[in-house]
Amino acid sequence: MKVEIFRRTVKDRRRGASWDLLQHMAEGIKACGDEPIIVNEHKTGPWTKDEMEPTAPIGCMFGYGGTNQMHHTKGRRRDLVERAKKKGIYIITFDGGLMSSFGNVHGPNHHWRVSLYSPMNNGNFLSDNSPADRWEMMRSLWKVRYEPWRTSRAEDPIMFVLQPSDNWSMNELDPIAWFKDVYNQIRPLTKRKFIVRPHPNHVVAIEKRIGEFPADVEVHIGQKFFHGDEKKHYRFHFQEAITNVHAVITNNSTASVDSCIRGIPTFVTSDLALCWPVANKDLTKIETPDKPDRTQWVYDLGYKLWSEKEIKDGTVFQRFKTKLGL
Repeated sequence: MKVEIFRRTVKDRRRGASWDLLQHMAEGIKACGDEPIIVNEHKTGPWTKDEMEPTAPIGCMFGYGGTNQMHHTKGRRRDLVERAKKKGIYIITFDGGLMSSFGNVHGPNHHWRVSLYSPMNNGNFLSDNSPADRWEMMRSLWKVRYEPWRTSRAEDPIMFVLQPSDNWSMNELDPIAWFKDVYNQIRPLTKRKFIVRPHPNHVVAIEKRIGEFPADVEVHIGQKFFHGDEKKHYRFHFQEAITNVHAVITNNSTASVDSCIRGIPTFVTSDLALCWPVANKDLTKIETPDKPDRTQWVYDLGYKLWSEKEIKDGTVFQRFKTKLGL
């Protein structure tokens, strides 16, 4: 079976983790006895009409593109998914990011999200009702702090986790506009201190606009520029930052997965959030959040994430082939 790999869903620089990942998937496809076809392997420059037209029964890409994003790689990804769905073609997509504050960062033990069409909650990871084995393996691998839902104190603050507007899961939504909307809804409902934590890729941009936040909000700027592994440490620091918070609020950041695992009640405003099944959605319950059972949710997380080795040796592609009946 021919399997198309859409190389231009990553940048044209022909290097980096996302580029390497598509090459690894090609190896995995070959290991399953199938034929990977690199679409527009050597093409560069502007995006052209019909460049993302799929023809094989199944294809592969990296990332996702929001409904308002038609620029650069995000636009190509969106176009590919729309075309594939119209033709009944499956598209496997990859992304990283889950459980990064516990240690799932680029390196030998990094595990990638693998799903159909989108690596967010609107994708299909084929992971419903999974057994516990992979979750327990990852829990041990990264020493994940899977804790009971926390009971907060009156003095504990609420943390807002921001995302950049050009993040494809934000779909061009301005993070400060998002914050102000949520702030206006919950400020009359609680006297707790509000803390804002910018995304590590967006610290400088938020600092330039710090005057747009209400006076009673504490914006944690912290480190603005990252070199080498420093961004990894910023992500790890998230676990320390949420230790004594009453709740986390975000649009759909993958950090919400980490806070839910840690037992911090987490409110999300977008159903793209991967913690959606166990998250709070009703902001009027900010002082009395729901604390649902997370058991099946964490088991399913284990089957959303796959290692580089499992991608290269065909484990991942064979799993999708089998489950899709290809």
